[in-house]
Formats: sequence, structure tokens, C-alpha cells
Amino acid sequence: MNDMVDMAQFTEAKSDQLNSDDLLAGPRTITITKVTGQDGDQPISIYYEGDNGKPFKPCKTIRRVLLGVWGRYANEYVGRSMTIYRDDKVTFGGLEVGGIRISHMTNIDKETIVVVNKSKGKKVGMKILPLVAQADKVADGVKALIDRIKAGEDVTAEPAVVKQREWLAKNRPELATEVEAALASVQPSEDPFEEKRADEDTGENLFDAPDPRQAKADEIIAAAGNVTTKAELAALKDQYGPDIDAMPDELLPVVAGAIAGAEKRAK
Repeated sequence: MNDMVDMAQFTEAKSDQLNSDDLLAGPRTITITKVTGQDGDQPISIYYEGDNGKPFKPCKTIRRVLLGVWGRYANEYVGRSMTIYRDDKVTFGGLEVGGIRISHMTNIDKETIVVVNKSKGKKVGMKILPLVAQADKVADGVKALIDRIKAGEDVTAEPAVVKQREWLAKNRPELATEVEAALASVQPSEDPFEEKRADEDTGENLFDAPDPRQAKADEIIAAAGNVTTKAELAALKDQYGPDIDAMPDELLPVVAGAIAGAEKRAK
């Protein structure tokens, strides 16, 4: 019996971007990881999960659709999904050469019509349908873990949880930050590795004294959560670099996770 051969894998265009020929096998739903802008005929590059270094560079018509449906700020597109397909009727230079069009998009709750130019002096409405995003099973797993942490379970020594945290720190830093924050919220504020003097020696109650390192960690995490550009990221590192280097071991993972999330958004 002959092996089943998928012809689609042998028809992909050799290019540095997604082409309509890549969609000959059928529509594809992509989830956006980054959007960049630059000068030139194709100023927008939309990176997505599994893009293999071939971003989607939408034409002006599709850029207008994205603007009309999702708004003007492309950084807000990250995490959203859309279904793209090849439309054989797309013309260029008077010839039907085919092009990429969008059929469905997330973050809308009803059918949306965007009016765009079809040709000189002629407009057409492009229909976009709501796309129900697939469940994020990783996020669901993180929520379950955080619920256990907040319920008082000591999960840090569980091998499965150790591996889960390591994977999140590498692949989903924004979720790793949530886990580390949950762990930090249930840990004692004092440093377990520092021998504390008795209250009568210090003249104060150590358990009532605020931990300045925890406060500084919270300050850094809050600042990292507002970072959206490379300039803001550089300013954050300049301002808090020494504080990050001085973080104790029990606070460093959550701070590092927040910085990693900021770096991902600022790319």
C-alpha cells in the first residue's frame, strides 16, 4: 500500500512571509504573538504561534480590516486570534492572483462589516464573523495550581509542580509571574535564611515590621506590568537593576518572571 502523501507540504512558497499559496490546503487560524512596524511597501509584520519565522504581512485592505475591528493599537492584538484563507478572486494588475483574507476574528461578539476600497472609486463591505478562541489549557492548569496555593497547600516540593514552574518560566512567563506572585503571597514576609534577633534585643516586634524587600519586589512587578515598549523596558532595568540584583532567593523568581513578561511584550 502506498504511503499517504500530503501534497500541501510540498507546495509552500519559499519566502520570508506567509503567502496565499501557503493556504491552498485550506483556512488557518493563527494566534498573534507580536506585531512590528517598519518602513516599506509591507510595513506591518504579524508574528503568530508556529510561524517558523514567516510572519503574516497584511496588505493595505487587511490592515484596514484589522484597524476597523480591533482598533488602532497593534500591541493590543497580542493573544488574539483570527482565521485567514486564500481568496482566489483577489486581483493585482488586473489579474486574479489570489490573496489572503480574514473570515473570523476573536474579541467581537457579532458579525462586523468593514467597508474598504475594492478599486478606484469603488468600495466593498468585508464581513468578519466572531471567532471563539480555543480554550487555553495551560492557563486553566495555572488557575488550578493557584487555587491550590491559595487554599494553603504546600505544592513547591511536588515534582510535577517543579517541572510546571520551570516550563512556564521558559514558555509562558506571563503565567509564571502569576504563579510566583501567588506563592509569594502565602509565604512569610521574613527572610527564612537570615537569623533574626529576639524582639527584646531589637526593641521592636519583627513580625509587625514591613519587609522592605517585599515592598521593593511589589514595586518592580507593578512597574514591569506597565511596560509595552523597548524604551520603557530599558528605563525599568536602569532604574531597578541594582534592586533586582540584590533580591533574595525567595523573591527573585517572581521578579524575574515579571521582567520576562515585560521583555516579551516589548519585542
